[in-house]
Amino acid sequence: MSFRIVIADDESIIRRDLSELLTDLGYVVVGEATDGAMARTLVEDLKPDVIILDVVMPRTGGIKLAAELSDQYPIILLTAHSSPDLVQAASDAGVMAYLTKPFRVTDIGPAITLAVSHFVKETELTERVAKLADQLETRKLVDRAKATLMAREGLSEADAYRQIQKVSMSQNLPMKHVAKVIIDSL
Repeated sequence: MSFRIVIADDESIIRRDLSELLTDLGYVVVGEATDGAMARTLVEDLKPDVIILDVVMPRTGGIKLAAELSDQYPIILLTAHSSPDLVQAASDAGVMAYLTKPFRVTDIGPAITLAVSHFVKETELTERVAKLADQLETRKLVDRAKATLMAREGLSEADAYRQIQKVSMSQNLPMKHVAKVIIDSL
């Protein structure tokens, strides 16, 4: 797959070499930035598939920018430094892959593939967790609404549930909404 990539590095030689290498590998470099602020603007305007950031750049560093963008894009950090603290900071910022300078041609393709794969899996997991949290909240609200109906109207648990379900279906409203109305009305 031909991913669209934004590169941000304050060294022009690195940007040029990386851009040529990516193009030779079949990727499309849609933008090049000399600093973090310019990179943010390019990302907002161009909506790339992958972002490659240098750690140390003027105006906004790569780790700070990664922390701001990593929930929306797979990010690869490119740096001459590989201290454990820096690697941990990159991980904490949501960076999906880490390349050290001088980078090797054989490392770039796999890093992009892994970054995108990890990003997709993390995004799917985040969506699944959000869905499960919503289901749990719905269940709690429905249970509270059932208890309210049972106490107020003397219904059995099954009858209280059927009443919530019936209103939900007849009004074409989610059960969560109906449960909230029942709880709020008392």
